Amino acid sequence: MRQIIVTCKEMTEIDFIPTVIIGFYQSSMQLSFSRDCTVLKDRFPDVDIIGCSSESNIYDSIPHVFLKDNDLCVFVCLDIKKESYRIELHTPKSIVKKRETQDAAYSALIFCSHYFTNLEEVIRDIQQEKNIQPIFGAIAGVTASSKIQKGMIFWNGKYYNEHMLLWLVDQKNYLLEGKSIHHFQPVGFDMEVTKARENILYEIENRPALEIMEELVGHITKDTIESFEHPFFLRENSKLPFSDSPLCSIRSIDKKKGSISLYRSVNEHTKLKTGVSLGREEQEKQLQEFSVFKNKKNAVAFLFNCVGIKANLGLMEFVYLMDLKKKLHLPFIGFHSFGEIGPVNADDYSVLHNQTMSIAVLSEREDKECN
Repeated sequence: MRQIIVTCKEMTEIDFIPTVIIGFYQSSMQLSFSRDCTVLKDRFPDVDIIGCSSESNIYDSIPHVFLKDNDLCVFVCLDIKKESYRIELHTPKSIVKKRETQDAAYSALIFCSHYFTNLEEVIRDIQQEKNIQPIFGAIAGVTASSKIQKGMIFWNGKYYNEHMLLWLVDQKNYLLEGKSIHHFQPVGFDMEVTKARENILYEIENRPALEIMEELVGHITKDTIESFEHPFFLRENSKLPFSDSPLCSIRSIDKKKGSISLYRSVNEHTKLKTGVSLGREEQEKQLQEFSVFKNKKNAVAFLFNCVGIKANLGLMEFVYLMDLKKKLHLPFIGFHSFGEIGPVNADDYSVLHNQTMSIAVLSEREDKECN
């Protein structure tokens, strides 16, 4: 499997004919992305081009996200067998109705234009009912400077803001593997959500949610929300340890109602704990886990970092990504998102996270290479 990661300024370095190109662009740079895709399509007429808007881009060139031109569009060009992948575009309601039969085992990358209320149900269904696993992906990002309010996904010349796109990869020929990690650990007592609707948390332990949280973490302000300082661990499955449960970030608060708006839905009777940041040493141990992929041949990694990680780490994200590069030993491409999809443990189903790094490594199966 040939692959190369390029920016819009490096397209002349593509020295093979790709079958699929996946690109990421800051949402304020949509026109530039359109022009770049036109250039690529003119040069490679048969290529499939997939795109997703970002809060900001990530790729393996030093110094990663801190280039003065960090708004450049970035692309990974792949030469994989056309018959080994398929692309599907869905609305939130259509995906469960389709694909009643499955003729092959697939893994998948998923890009969603925004969070919709049944997204977590869809993620579960496509793994359990459609036998598409593992899956990785993210919710499209939007920059503060962009006039676009929702994220966008792109497929072969068209943009979509009410859809999700699946890139399905046949597991007979290619491996898509990885995991999700975060920088927090759960603390305190188990608490129960006693009143909630969609993404609004009204009561915890039969008291106003905001009142309970401010007793635990102190005064919640606009600044603490924007820096993503107070995530929750949400556990619906009592068999799952809190440390492996997905994180959920605060979007806003309503002081009059005493409620908290979240970046994802929350159900009543869900158990929750607050999260506190791990130290640098523990973060280093997490990154070490990715060294298992370092011997993959001609592989490429997709990296989805929450905007919360960027806000939380600040300039230290540069150091963090440099450490990842040393552990991973692979080229990687990705973006800062508003929700990440992946498993905490390699043997588990993928779930939706906040304030998480999800990594998916695509490689050609070695047994296929030997045939």
